[in-house]
Amino acid sequence: MSINEKLRLCNSVKESDRLRQYLNGKGGLVYTEFNTTYGFRGNVRALDAIRFPELEQGIHRATGNYEKIRLLIKDYEVELIEVHNWGFYGFGQLIGKSEIVQKYWSPKKIKKILITLGPHEFHPEKNPAPLTEEVFKKFDIEIFVPQ
Repeated sequence: MSINEKLRLCNSVKESDRLRQYLNGKGGLVYTEFNTTYGFRGNVRALDAIRFPELEQGIHRATGNYEKIRLLIKDYEVELIEVHNWGFYGFGQLIGKSEIVQKYWSPKKIKKILITLGPHEFHPEKNPAPLTEEVFKKFDIEIFVPQ
């Protein structure tokens, strides 16, 4: 998937750039700024994006598409994507939001993805953090380190 570099995908330009790096070369249907609590009472808890790897290529804002997402999430695998600083704060954000999705959206299957803000924070070879990485693996979180 080639993505328009001017298209703002997330709240910040830096997060948008990192998400774009992750999505480049991948297919699938992507919804950005997905409010996990949409239609339920509670504070807004938004994931930076969700991606349905099995579906047609496209990027859309989640706003205005929640009923469509509600149908898709029951029948297709979905990636829950959080762009965040490396460490336990980003970990907690992703785990908490994935629990909300599990409880209220009844997904067929989820995959959790944490996109770090850069290799200066974490890189498996150049800047390892074995203990933190071990915890991420225990909770089945895939780590993407942008260049």
